[in-house]
Amino acid sequence: IDMAYYTGSAANVAAVLTALTDACGAEGWTWSGGILSKADPGIFVRLDAATTISGYTPLRLWGRTYIDSGETPQYVSINVPVKAVNVTYPVTYHIFVFASEVFMVINYSDKFQWLAFGQSDQPGLGSSGNWVAATAGNTYWSAYPNYGVNININGAGLGDAYKSDQACVVPAIFWADLFGQPITYRYYACSASWYLDAGLEAGTYTPWMEPKDAASNKALVQILATQPNNFNNEGVLIPIKVFQKRSSSKFSQVLQVQNARHIRVDNYTPTEIIALGTDQWMVFPWYCKSTTDRDGYLSGTLSHSGTFGWAIKYEPAT
Repeated sequence: IDMAYYTGSAANVAAVLTALTDACGAEGWTWSGGILSKADPGIFVRLDAATTISGYTPLRLWGRTYIDSGETPQYVSINVPVKAVNVTYPVTYHIFVFASEVFMVINYSDKFQWLAFGQSDQPGLGSSGNWVAATAGNTYWSAYPNYGVNININGAGLGDAYKSDQACVVPAIFWADLFGQPITYRYYACSASWYLDAGLEAGTYTPWMEPKDAASNKALVQILATQPNNFNNEGVLIPIKVFQKRSSSKFSQVLQVQNARHIRVDNYTPTEIIALGTDQWMVFPWYCKSTTDRDGYLSGTLSHSGTFGWAIKYEPAT
């Protein structure tokens, strides 16, 4: 398996950033001038952990099409408050570096935040396929950070990514669309927690695709709703896919994440290792596990993410 796993403790957000760039550097990435890059296959991320906003310092990510241009319109971020509760240090970090994807999860008490970036291998895209995602989007608004988690599934697809009067966090990767609302509208920015350089009819910020250009995945909802299964109480590892809305009511798949999967974590302990054939996967809740309100709801006031979570491919150091 072509990956490396790093874990340790970080005393502050600057140390989190250092752990990430050091791990990537050990695997062939270059960290220079605030840009983390890998020439092959051509992935570029700008990172910053030096700007204080309303008393907290987010670790912010911007994706780029090229090393010096084509930046995402806004950032995505971790080390952010949820319901005005800050990250507490020290944190434990888990870093997974693959050939064309990187995932980082930080853990403090029973809570988790994460960031990820990579490049889509979907054929037929009109641009680089680079993508970035994290627990939250652009949190630089006065309404934030007093609001909480907004997460749910429903018959139409992955639950709405926002409340029109609240600056909510949707802490799941590629979770939902924004019902066509422009990201420039202040309240939705916190929910715009991913961007994908698809180059296919992207909306406001061509070529970067954003949540409002996505299509809710009804098939995924149906599987998530039936998990864990009644036979053995285990959860199924479900592919993470992104579909883009196109003209004439058509849809195109623009990404399938290679090394992470959706999973319901009802019967799993966070950071538990599970086996699927010869592969191993480490399980995390999207933010904070709750079996009481396991399906979440669209309130924007949650302090947890139900039993929605993910599993990242894991290979222990040898």
